[in-house]
Amino acid sequence: MRISTVSPSEVSALPEIENVRSLRVAIESVLTLLLALLLPLRVVVQAVLRGAAYSVWCGQPIIAMAVNCRAERLLGVRSVSIVTHTYFVTQAFDCDVSRISKSRVFRYLSSWALLFWVLLAAKRVHTYCDGGLLASTTAFEFNPRELFLYRLACLKHVAWTYGADVRTQALTKALGEPNCCTECDAPGKHCICSADKAEKNIARVKRGAVLMASMGDMNEYLPLARHDLHFWPLDLDLPIYEKPPEVIRSNDLLRVVHAPNHRQFKGSRHLIAAVDTLQKEGHAIELVLVERVPNAEAMKIYRTADIVFDQCLVGFHGYFALEAMALGKPVMVFIRKPEYLIDAANCPLINVTPETIADSLRGFLVNRADLALIGKKSRQYVERHYGLAAFAERLKHAYEDAGVKL
Repeated sequence: MRISTVSPSEVSALPEIENVRSLRVAIESVLTLLLALLLPLRVVVQAVLRGAAYSVWCGQPIIAMAVNCRAERLLGVRSVSIVTHTYFVTQAFDCDVSRISKSRVFRYLSSWALLFWVLLAAKRVHTYCDGGLLASTTAFEFNPRELFLYRLACLKHVAWTYGADVRTQALTKALGEPNCCTECDAPGKHCICSADKAEKNIARVKRGAVLMASMGDMNEYLPLARHDLHFWPLDLDLPIYEKPPEVIRSNDLLRVVHAPNHRQFKGSRHLIAAVDTLQKEGHAIELVLVERVPNAEAMKIYRTADIVFDQCLVGFHGYFALEAMALGKPVMVFIRKPEYLIDAANCPLINVTPETIADSLRGFLVNRADLALIGKKSRQYVERHYGLAAFAERLKHAYEDAGVKL
């Protein structure tokens, strides 16, 4: 029998936490009422803007969101990306509150000020399913006051997914092994997990959303969302994605590069074990793990790879895989269902499971020429489907189908 205990310090802290939460709710209720009373100003601001109102992208500071924003500009839209913090130093977002101050109080007040600006000057707001500008009192759940104000302002809301905001434990496990929960060390911490919480949260978001979009394994959790947008584009004109030369390193070690942000979700231990097995067999192979490295430096390391390993548990590729493909690198990844992919028949991803990693690598050790061919096809695949223009065209069609004006 497992017995959970609570220390005296934790017990004494509970009332204090509840008091802070109650105070925050009271403050936010007052701020919500204030913004609601000021909403008539929206008519004046929108009239001044004369059709040049903003399309605002906000929420979790995921780089793909900033790239989506730039892609929308290709449609002639006045788009801007806003975040209150970032996971690492980057200039990708148009407005990053944390550049001004790291103070949590400043960020909190700024989020309300920015929300007021959005309510007045925006025609459309893009968020992930777990929130926009305001922090929520419950992890992975959208702040209901922000959603209320969106609806009150008749602001068109487009909701996207990134994974953790919709992934539930029961449904994930039902997909079969391996899966994102297989080696999770803290259920409820990394994803929303609870099916009941997820269902209620999605219902709140869906109530005012004109469009909801998911892709890959995220489609399992949002079966009625739009699944064909594939919204992880790359700005291939950036120097970091410069088209690589065609080089076959036949006499060197086979270099495998892996960049896990969370090893337990990527199946990193299976890759490490496979490489260790091959090294003991006498094969010339090395593994380079890229962790806690600035993006610009990481991209330089990716360029040195012969093959890149994304993950072997989740069942869908990540943004990292697309970046590696843009560099002309073959990518190993576990794809659960071909329908998760765009143009699956011509996708050059190398599908692996924990049990097949070693055999797959063993085959490439024998024939390096295969890697060069796959790498070339990888770059072509990304150019064809994940450039800014390709995503912008998909977004345009989605807007048309949803009756959303540019």
